[in-house]
Amino acid sequence: MLAASLVASACRQAPATRPSPANARAADAAPMLVSTAWVAEHAADRDLVVLHVGTRAQYDSGHVAGSRHVSLEEIALPQVQGGLTLQMAGTEQLTAWAVRNGIGDRTRVIVVPHDFNLQSATRVFFTLSYLGAGDRTSLMDGGYQAWKGEQRAVSTAAPATAAPVTFTARVRPELIAVVGQVESATQDRSRFLVDARLTRFYNGDGGGYPRPGHIPTAVNIPISSVSVNGFLRPRAELEALFAAQRVDRSKPVITYCHIGQQATLLWFVATLLQRDARMYDGSFQEWSGSTRPIVAPGGTE
Repeated sequence: MLAASLVASACRQAPATRPSPANARAADAAPMLVSTAWVAEHAADRDLVVLHVGTRAQYDSGHVAGSRHVSLEEIALPQVQGGLTLQMAGTEQLTAWAVRNGIGDRTRVIVVPHDFNLQSATRVFFTLSYLGAGDRTSLMDGGYQAWKGEQRAVSTAAPATAAPVTFTARVRPELIAVVGQVESATQDRSRFLVDARLTRFYNGDGGGYPRPGHIPTAVNIPISSVSVNGFLRPRAELEALFAAQRVDRSKPVITYCHIGQQATLLWFVATLLQRDARMYDGSFQEWSGSTRPIVAPGGTE
């Protein structure tokens, strides 16, 4: 009886354990951010692939020498009339994309945004994380504009076809929040909902979707607040942005935006700050196109 009592007491005193965050990175993972100097130093590394994210015209006008062009259409489901925009592609399509770009099971990947708008690049970063390659992927802080401004090697030529590689997808669907999880969070407040759109859209001033406004209980951390001239703000400032909206570490975060692009930048920041975070891929396009409640300028409807 004494032994049983001691066991029961120990169970009562044991601290509650939380499951590992969906977006947890391995202890030996590559840094999420690297400098232009790091990329220049490692440019000739055998297992390095640099991805330039922007339009084809932007890429053709100049890019980090040896980098490969990526457009978001390559990593999204084909757009259909009346369907959601920029939805995560299937494993077969994404695997073929990775192989086409020379990304194998040991490849170190650097994602380079063409301009100061980081959300397309973080969508590529998020996609590689979804494929299970996130621990080998980094974003080049400052992007191509910083690289060019430092007068580093620039090219207008596309690299040769990538050598054959093997890429094994280890899909992590838990990184994507689905509408049911978001709906539950509005009811039980088990997760913070963070709207990454500009404040005017959060407040219901436009947005281009059936109903303006935001998801109930969501707070607003606009993407414009997390970076300056293509560089992410220092961690202390990023933490302050979350603290200002009372988004602490007590529960997980779900980020959303218009279509699941800007939300990847807030997901990136939350992951960098070691928060438990997911990204709602359907975002406000899906939510506002349903009959679910929204907070609109005139109140909740």
